[in-house]
Amino acid sequence: MHDGPHAHHGGITMTQFSQIEGGVLVAQEFVAAANASGIKPEGLDTMLLHSRLPASAAATITSNRFRAAPTFVTERHVADGSARTVIATSGNANAATGAQGMANAEMMASLAALETHVPVSEALVCSTGRIGIQLPMDRVEAGIRACGKALSRSSAHEAARAIMTTDTFPKEVSVEFEVGGRRVGLGAICKGAGMICPNMATMLCFICTDLAISPAALNSALGCAVARSFNCISVDGDMSTNDTVIALANGASDAPMIATPNDPGYAAFAEALGFVTQDLAKKIARDGEGSSKFVIVEVTGAASYEQAHAVARAVTKYNLVKTCIWGEDFNWGRVAAAIGASGMDVDPATVQIAIGGLTAFAAGEPVEYDLYQAGTIMKSDEIEITIDLGVGQQSATCWSCDLTPTFVELNAH
Repeated sequence: MHDGPHAHHGGITMTQFSQIEGGVLVAQEFVAAANASGIKPEGLDTMLLHSRLPASAAATITSNRFRAAPTFVTERHVADGSARTVIATSGNANAATGAQGMANAEMMASLAALETHVPVSEALVCSTGRIGIQLPMDRVEAGIRACGKALSRSSAHEAARAIMTTDTFPKEVSVEFEVGGRRVGLGAICKGAGMICPNMATMLCFICTDLAISPAALNSALGCAVARSFNCISVDGDMSTNDTVIALANGASDAPMIATPNDPGYAAFAEALGFVTQDLAKKIARDGEGSSKFVIVEVTGAASYEQAHAVARAVTKYNLVKTCIWGEDFNWGRVAAAIGASGMDVDPATVQIAIGGLTAFAAGEPVEYDLYQAGTIMKSDEIEITIDLGVGQQSATCWSCDLTPTFVELNAH
């Protein structure tokens, strides 16, 4: 095992873990299957994920007031900290679908539980896609049954593809690390490209590990990881009805049990989980609908993490910043406007703004800069905006993308 990168990424320092192949099934005793059930016009659209062993479970779920039916089923079933099966469909969100939609989500849980031989309370449900249309339950049922017969250790990549909607590429990552001298696997898949502005975006993420960890400790680690990853991205500033992150831990690694965040091994797990969730969050931002540039906003010198995060989020969500990045305009004034609109107590006299390492504003006034260098910076496909608030030691990083005419075309219908 070699050291992971020693860089800071939004407050998480990576140390002892290795990135490896394997995707969501890198963890032992997890199986998956995918099927083209006809929910979408073409391609894989049904994914079944299952732990052969009992598993601790934790989830974070959208705070959108029009939450989709599956999110209520998942929230109810994960409440006891135990789950073994996840069923997910893409192409139809099963949101704003009333009592029938809720019954359909519950039926999905029942069918998935039947196929994987677990109590229905151990089955979690996710859907993503168009809002306000009832699921074609005959196709959904056939797809779940087909997945039940096809569960295997070799379907990780198919599982990643089955949850895609407007994504242009599947998003998966896996790592290994050690707890008590035993190898632990941690893998995840996610989808998301549009409607990305999570608190808790449209985004789904499924995380599997063979670590033995209590539901309370897993929930703690997941909450921290999500706060500094998926809640740090913005594609179009819209919060989805279906956003869900689920983590399952089945203990198959034989590593020592982690009961609380104070136990040995918790820090290693939290760091690995932080890397996995940030890697996937950045992939979502890079895959923003119609986007051409990846945007990193780093805020330093803040009085608190909350202040740094709020300012970074404000800049990533500010459409006039996103459009000028698409237009390759070194418009630092829009960054300043976004900072000022963040709701945080910020004093322009202490703020410094740089784009691509080129300082444009400091000590309350503009700084002269080379126009040619500024133009060259904006032609890059990766733009880094750095903001020093000048009042403390805390920092936060958020990720976004530009806002393009293609995005408007994709979302006009």
